[in-house]
Amino acid sequence: MIQNININKLKNHPKNPRKELGDLTELAESIKTYGVFQNLTVVPWFCFETGVGADDPKQQEEMGYFVVIGNRRLAAAKLAGLEELPCVISDMDYKTQLATMLLENMQRNDLTIYEQAQGFQMMLDLGESLNDISEKTGLSETTVRRRVKLLEFDSDKFKKSVERGGTLMDYMELDKIQDIKLRNNVLDKIGTSNFKYELQAAIDKEKREKNKALWVAELNKFATQVKNSNGLQQVNAYYNLSQKPEITKPTDADTVEYFFFVSEYGSITLYKKSENNSRSTSDNSAYEEKQKRISEQRAALDEISKRAYQLRRAFVLDISNAKAKKNIGTIIQYSLWAMLDDYNYLDYEEFSEIIGMENDDENDEKDLYFATISEHVSTQPERNLLIATYLALDKERETYYGWNNQYMDNGTLNTVYNLLEKLGYEMSDEEKSMRDGTHELFENSEAEK
Repeated sequence: MIQNININKLKNHPKNPRKELGDLTELAESIKTYGVFQNLTVVPWFCFETGVGADDPKQQEEMGYFVVIGNRRLAAAKLAGLEELPCVISDMDYKTQLATMLLENMQRNDLTIYEQAQGFQMMLDLGESLNDISEKTGLSETTVRRRVKLLEFDSDKFKKSVERGGTLMDYMELDKIQDIKLRNNVLDKIGTSNFKYELQAAIDKEKREKNKALWVAELNKFATQVKNSNGLQQVNAYYNLSQKPEITKPTDADTVEYFFFVSEYGSITLYKKSENNSRSTSDNSAYEEKQKRISEQRAALDEISKRAYQLRRAFVLDISNAKAKKNIGTIIQYSLWAMLDDYNYLDYEEFSEIIGMENDDENDEKDLYFATISEHVSTQPERNLLIATYLALDKERETYYGWNNQYMDNGTLNTVYNLLEKLGYEMSDEEKSMRDGTHELFENSEAEK
């Protein structure tokens, strides 16, 4: 039964998942002009510690009601100056109140991702199971579990990332990072052009750190780890620590002392005692230190370039045929560019693998006739033209530096970035500094002058 209740006796539900009611101006003006068309659903006031109301009926009446459905209308009605509102008094229990508020706000798309997560956690705290929440909200148990997992993040950083436009897919991507501190650092980048790059950097770092321990363990079998290489002679250097260790123990390791140094960039250098100590002059030491620094910088530059390539490639492969079709003019323009430049070539084996065509290893590339490929590309012609164009232009070897780590402009790579940016790609700050030559790792960067 609907009854009018004095607005002063109506209180916003303290456990309403929706914390921000938004701009109430327009709704308040509408209510002032036309009144409230839909009643509020309320429950009698109760103590959250005991779960029950007042023993004295008169006191219970004075305490008023909590609004379960209509909290935003209540706030707007107060702004509009109304004195009472139509309400239905319900006897639903606390769990049902939470589920009702959560579901009602979700149906209206009024909750942020973080507010959803908090709502689910409150229901779990009250003893509801994932299956219970799933049945009440219509979401799968996996979705509910993923929402609740979001509460592991730093709350302030999470809220700010939501404000920057973070999506559920972005937060799911963070699951690829194991360390919660590292995950929170990348959380800061959600909603910015640096997110994809920092995400991949964090994934690479964890993989590298995990493998680094394996490299150190192998080297410890015949060498001693040191903090500097003064007076030592370099024997070998290992830069790609993302791979499993491939270390050959020196044949003289039983008679010669070996040492290894782990750099800040993640590379490892193997040394032994210098055979001619007289050559360890200050000039030679300075030269060796410079060469070591250049080698370490090169390893870091290679890692950055590889990561940027992975991001470019992933971006292209994620583009749908519908999006490619909308940008067909741009794709054709760059396709012609790729065909007219003799430097570019298409790796047919890589292309056939991506489009899902089996490639007979016994056949030469020339045997991949157009008739064979056409049946595979015809289902998504625009997307496949884009993929072929991109593969012809971009290669992992394309970088913005030469053998001496000095900046070197790359017209082909500039063309790739121009194409991708027209399709919506956002370059990270790291990629921009590589492209314009301002990266601190370049030998001729401002940092070196």
